[in-house]
Amino acid sequence: MKQNWRRALVGAAATMVATLAMAGSASAGVVVKTTTNCAGQVLSTPFSRWADPMHYTLMPGGSFEGGAAGWTLSGGARVTSGNESYKVHGATDDESLSLPLGSSAVSAPMCVGLEHPTLRFFAKRNSGLLSTMAVAVRIQLQLGGTLELPVGVVTPNSSWTPSLPMIYLDNLLPLLPGQYTPVSFRFTPLLGSWSIDDVYVDPYRMK
Repeated sequence: MKQNWRRALVGAAATMVATLAMAGSASAGVVVKTTTNCAGQVLSTPFSRWADPMHYTLMPGGSFEGGAAGWTLSGGARVTSGNESYKVHGATDDESLSLPLGSSAVSAPMCVGLEHPTLRFFAKRNSGLLSTMAVAVRIQLQLGGTLELPVGVVTPNSSWTPSLPMIYLDNLLPLLPGQYTPVSFRFTPLLGSWSIDDVYVDPYRMK
């Protein structure tokens, strides 16, 4: 089933390529910064117990062990003690990211391409009965500056729960296999406070 929607994403990428071609775009680099040289990504299956056997790679600093290296924290967001209860990243992990009301956290940039279709992480609502958490993606534009687009919303849960796989589509912007663009993700609590931990991206490798 997951293979089917991934094929649909590749189809959407092909459509985007055709659209840009008709618009006279010479390359994806006109839209976003691209590269063909990204560091290797370590793979694991952190969500296998939730019937998701796919391989994921941890975002830079995404376990929050020893801090949030490369992340931009504001409004009181901080690393605190207390790991997500399943400890999928490591049995000795004991820290997570606290996001009080009015705060936000922007992840360290990482390379994504056609084969990186989804974001997944653990989240817990700490206060606010109707509180949700918004997730957005930031892309770096070729001509300077960034563009931020919504990805999805995490609904209230009072215990550590894995998010659903979030399709963010900006991975389609590099257009071609083997091309990548740096993106970051913003996490913003709404009407309450949250915690997040173990933030992963699914690097599906096309055959």
